[in-house]
Amino acid sequence: MVIGMLFGEGKKTLGEQAYEIIRENILALRLKPGQTVYESEFSTMLNTSRTPVREAVRALHIEQLIDVLPQRGMKIALISERKVEETRFVRESLEVSAICKIVDQWEPVQRKYQDLYRALTSNLQSQKEVIQNGDAVQFLQADEAFHRLLLSAIGNATLVSVVSQMRGHLNRVRLLSLQEIPYTEGLVREHEQLLEALQSKDRDRATSILSAHLSRVSEDIQVVKDKYPDYFTD
Repeated sequence: MVIGMLFGEGKKTLGEQAYEIIRENILALRLKPGQTVYESEFSTMLNTSRTPVREAVRALHIEQLIDVLPQRGMKIALISERKVEETRFVRESLEVSAICKIVDQWEPVQRKYQDLYRALTSNLQSQKEVIQNGDAVQFLQADEAFHRLLLSAIGNATLVSVVSQMRGHLNRVRLLSLQEIPYTEGLVREHEQLLEALQSKDRDRATSILSAHLSRVSEDIQVVKDKYPDYFTD
């Protein structure tokens, strides 16, 4: 079942809102890989006409999160192991490059970085609280927020947007692995270590921690693929 509601007023069009809601439900695995879906179902669940739904489906098809089957409705795309590895490589390359720039620019006495440090510290506390609740979706959202805060620090909106878009192919594997492999506390420790490296302006340590952190999905994919073989392709 799709969870979400469209609002007629605001900066985003109904099509953009429908896209975000359906996409979030795909990434949260409320819509399962391989599940058959129909425009009419989305329209009913979102309480909207088919036009915004068609716009959303078109964008999700381009993003390879929905497969359109002529005359037979649609299916939520299976998880492509090849696509996951490709996007992981690109994401790691971009984020490691970004963290180098952040380390070089980091000045603990500057207000900008003091505010960023407080925001990251607050986020880490939120991650720890979510762990106590055992909610993998919420933890993944907090994890994403941590990385988004870091990337936003260099003022490159295109970078933030590109990395966010790529997560569509990574997050389903990450969510499955969080449900199967209990290592959330280890991820929080890695975030803490990364923040320490930033504070000490240790570029080598920061890049080493981040690379290992982002490469974890490559190690986990076989575990979740063995547990959920019907969710995967290639």
